[in-house]
Amino acid sequence: TNAMAVQLSSASDVDQALINETERMVVIRWGYDEDPLCQEADRIMEAIENECINMAVFCTVDLKEVPDFIVEHKLYDPYTIMFFYKRKPRNIFTGTSTEKYLDALFPLSEKALARVVEETYKNLVSKSTR
Repeated sequence: TNAMAVQLSSASDVDQALINETERMVVIRWGYDEDPLCQEADRIMEAIENECINMAVFCTVDLKEVPDFIVEHKLYDPYTIMFFYKRKPRNIFTGTSTEKYLDALFPLSEKALARVVEETYKNLVSKSTR
């Protein structure tokens, strides 16, 4: 069975997701559910979910339903993927650069996203154990 990303349907769902996850990263795809670029990003997230289960929980937020974070996180692209760890937005390590978020300009694939999740997680965990 294919894992499904967790749909967060309110600002308090988002807050709870960030508060409740203490060990893994929370990877949030912000965007518009009906957008084909969003749907492709979601498909990629769901495809790697099982492989990344110990490192990350994947969530989606439809900005039409939950506009609360648009201004705070500057969510003006078709979709924006952000990584949170211990409640805070974190830098994302792509292997070649450090980003605040991934958007439609990042060449997203299952392999690329799985590598980014792993690199970012390793970096955060090594920092938090020092």
